[in-house]
Amino acid sequence: MSASIRAHANLNLYLAEQAISALDQDLLVGIWGEHAELVASDLAIQRLQLAYRCHLGDLCEQKLGQQRPQTAATALDALAALNESIPEVVELAEKEETQWWLSQLLAENFLPSAGPEQHGAPAELIARSEDRSLGNAETLRQVLAELKELIARHRDSQQEY
Repeated sequence: MSASIRAHANLNLYLAEQAISALDQDLLVGIWGEHAELVASDLAIQRLQLAYRCHLGDLCEQKLGQQRPQTAATALDALAALNESIPEVVELAEKEETQWWLSQLLAENFLPSAGPEQHGAPAELIARSEDRSLGNAETLRQVLAELKELIARHRDSQQEY
């Protein structure tokens, strides 16, 4: 099963890369119009989240079986209950807390947030998205590069065992 999780991580990295390219080149404007940028950035973020979760699942599969933790912190809790530890998962848990790109990636929930309290007509009170730190192509490319490097390094270290 590990190969399929790994393949799914690879697929999601590829799809994130394609979404970032679409964001860069305005490829979705013909389909989504003024919403193209939001669609492409949300797609890239979602695919990056899925690639991360697949990688985490790949790391944990031998110890946790079919459990698919969403964060390294929850994976550590599950591993601790089994009296197990995986160094790469410990590293990921630390990175989730300390690395801006990973904490922002995992924190993105895609829901618009309400702006400051306003008074006016109902049309003026519609919730609006905050400026998202991951919403631009350059930042998404950096996150993609960081995630690819991290996954490659972990896979290399797993080959040593």
